[in-house]
Amino acid sequence: MIRSSKTWQVAAMASVAGLVLSACGTTDTDGGGDASGEDCNFKIGVMGALSGANASIVLPSVDGAELALNQWENDECEITLEKFDTEGDPAKATPVATQIAGDDTFIGVIGGAFSGETRATKSIYADAGVTMVSQSATATDLTQEDPVEVFHRLVPYDDYQGAAIANYFTDELGASKVFVVDNSEAYGEPLADRVEETLGDAMVQRDKTEVGQTDFAPTISKMESAEPDAIFYGGYIAEAAPLLKQIRDAGIEAPFVGGDGLYGADFGNAVGEAGEGAVVMCPCAPIEEDSTFAADYEEEFGTAPGAYAAEGFDAMSVFLAALDDGARTREEVEEFVDGYTGEGLSKEIAFDENGDVPQENVSYWAYKNEGGTLVPEVEVTP
Repeated sequence: MIRSSKTWQVAAMASVAGLVLSACGTTDTDGGGDASGEDCNFKIGVMGALSGANASIVLPSVDGAELALNQWENDECEITLEKFDTEGDPAKATPVATQIAGDDTFIGVIGGAFSGETRATKSIYADAGVTMVSQSATATDLTQEDPVEVFHRLVPYDDYQGAAIANYFTDELGASKVFVVDNSEAYGEPLADRVEETLGDAMVQRDKTEVGQTDFAPTISKMESAEPDAIFYGGYIAEAAPLLKQIRDAGIEAPFVGGDGLYGADFGNAVGEAGEGAVVMCPCAPIEEDSTFAADYEEEFGTAPGAYAAEGFDAMSVFLAALDDGARTREEVEEFVDGYTGEGLSKEIAFDENGDVPQENVSYWAYKNEGGTLVPEVEVTP
């Protein structure tokens, strides 16, 4: 759980009095720092879906990063946060990564937010020595099958999530006939694979959809024949909303559960009444409403912290801690982050040899949609 005192600020990063410059969008690089020198005038990039149907999964983490930078106290360094809207599209993320990698004033990047864009860009960042700290990219292969030295993440990979989701079906719902659907994409398909593997005989049928699909009649027909007692969807809000509405319109009342790709503030609005009672699993602990972080976030941005806001704060805090420690080159930042340990907002932060969250720090929460708001229901062990 998120702590409710100012100690989270101190634990997240070393602090001394000073001046901070916070900015977004395009910035003037002519006066930027030199990543090969001792000046401390740098940029940190953040890339992800800042617009579109899935933006609510990403924007709170970007705001969390900005809050951490705004609260940072350092009289030697001038750091800007530069935001890049990839819409979560790997094709749009690739030129962003090339731009960041080729600009020596960038000493790190928060992201990618989605697994597909991360998969498409991590080798670009690796070649340039740009350290990545992802707040929400969970695909297993990013670290377990094709690791790169610069990639780190603050969330566990989907093998854990798939197991936790399957355990929720069997242990919390008592389901024995789960219908599993995925979006045939880099995030949803492997996640559904892991759910299927863990469910075993408790899965009654498997089906696939496509990104951008709006008519799910073939899948609905299969569900009607299978008569499942629960449904899993691996994908994002853009497709989950029409799918769920069509499921309910067909009179299928089985509980609906999705992965963390649905964990965004827009989920309740997107699914409407059809989504009442739907469950979203997320490797993110609830933020206590009376915490200092929640109050500071709401004062800064006019809303309660949403999906991965704490992880965004933590990602920025790791980079700022590197600068506080004296890192002034990409190589020094990478060395610092590799060995970083500290108490963050979201969890005890550390990275194993592949850049992953250590197993002992892994936890998942089921959030139930109640009146359009995702409310924490129960913690689930993978």
